[in-house]
Amino acid sequence: MFFFSRKSQIIIPDYLYDQMMDHARDEYPNECYGVLVGNPMNKIVFEVNRIYNLENDRTVDRYSFNPQELKLIQHTAKIQSLDILGFYHSHPDRGDKPSEYDREAAYPGYSYIIISINKEKKISAKSWSFSSEKEPFKEDEITVRKQKT
Repeated sequence: MFFFSRKSQIIIPDYLYDQMMDHARDEYPNECYGVLVGNPMNKIVFEVNRIYNLENDRTVDRYSFNPQELKLIQHTAKIQSLDILGFYHSHPDRGDKPSEYDREAAYPGYSYIIISINKEKKISAKSWSFSSEKEPFKEDEITVRKQKT
C-alpha cells in the first residue's frame, strides 16, 4: 500500500495576501511581523494583524513583540470562534526560507509565512510548518483566493 504525503495548505483571500505584502514593503529594510487569524478546521485566513516590531538592535533580521498584543489578538479571535493559524514576517534582502532563529522561535502546528523582499521591492512568500518539536520545517502550499467584488 502506498501513502502519499500531501502538502498542507493555508488559504488566504487575495486582499489579505496583499496586506501582508504591503506590510513588508512598508517596513523595508526592517523585518515586519504579523498574525494570521482564521478558521482552524480548513485553515482559511480571515484576518491579518500587523504587530509592531519592538526589536531595537537587529531590526533587519530579528523581530520581537509585546506578548499582551498577541494575547489581545487571540482573545478577540476566540470571541469570533476563530483562532490564530500562524504568523508572517519578512526577510529583507534574504530568501523566503526559514532561518535557524525562525525554527528555534517557532511552535508546532502553526503556519509561518516568510516574505522575501529586496531593494527593488521584488517580493515572494512561502509558508512553512512542522508537527512535532523534533521535525524540521516543511514547505506548505499558499493558496491565494480571488475575492468576488
